[in-house]
Amino acid sequence: MRVFGIILVVTATLFSTPIDYLLVSTKQFTVQGTTSFGGFECNYDMKTKDTLFFNQNEKNTKIIQIIPVRNFGCGNFILNGDFRKTLKEKEFPNVKIDLMNFKREKENYSCDLTLNLVGKQKLFKNLPLKFEKNQLNGMVSINFSDFNLVPPKKIGGMITVKEEIKLRITLMTEQ
Repeated sequence: MRVFGIILVVTATLFSTPIDYLLVSTKQFTVQGTTSFGGFECNYDMKTKDTLFFNQNEKNTKIIQIIPVRNFGCGNFILNGDFRKTLKEKEFPNVKIDLMNFKREKENYSCDLTLNLVGKQKLFKNLPLKFEKNQLNGMVSINFSDFNLVPPKKIGGMITVKEEIKLRITLMTEQ
């Protein structure tokens, strides 16, 4: 009986599908928006050593990123301050982004994204990801109203931020 068990394990190991993975060296999260005056971007990136496993039955591949709102860079101190105020930094100092359930089918990639922002949570299932130039990229559209936030206004409402913003996730890989 033991011999049969050993043969079964060896056979399963030899003929199982190979583990599909990517080594992530940098994570970048970018918020993009449009105002009545032009566009803006606020970025956060960090070096990392993560391994993404695709198509695993167990949800053992998960990237959890807690980002201090203060660490997003928007290009200048005025935009940085507006961004922090809009995201209620004093009350909610961190944004949490969970990426999980990574899947790959031939050249198509996807994952689930959970965004925790200002005490609210939103799940985006099967977020399409695109792999090119050693980067895995995904983008999701978010409305301020999804999180009970009000788009900022300046100069008596002459400059307003549009309701929809985009969150771009970039995972730079080692290939």
